Amino acid sequence: MHPVPPRAPARRPWPAGVLALLLIAALAVPGPAGRAAAATCGTSDAALNRSATASSAESAAFPASAAVDGNSGTRWSSAFGDPQWLQVDLGSSQDICQVVLNWEA
Repeated sequence: MHPVPPRAPARRPWPAGVLALLLIAALAVPGPAGRAAAATCGTSDAALNRSATASSAESAAFPASAAVDGNSGTRWSSAFGDPQWLQVDLGSSQDICQVVLNWEA
């Protein structure tokens, strides 16, 4: 029987983990420019009735334009399969404060 050499204690990658947490925390805190943008961001729907395009539509009953028409009774629905996307042309650079997705029930 051969003796088994003792194992070295396992090293924990805490420095990398701590560094990652600090980086995330630094990015999450808005700087002066971020605070100014948030203060000027309005409450209007920037996407309402704007031009919308999509990767696909499930059918003619669910066009991309239905995603931005303001009518809760209509919706865009993509073809089944990934990846799918929806793009809205806001017409100019906008400060976006919130994005609301109303998923089909």
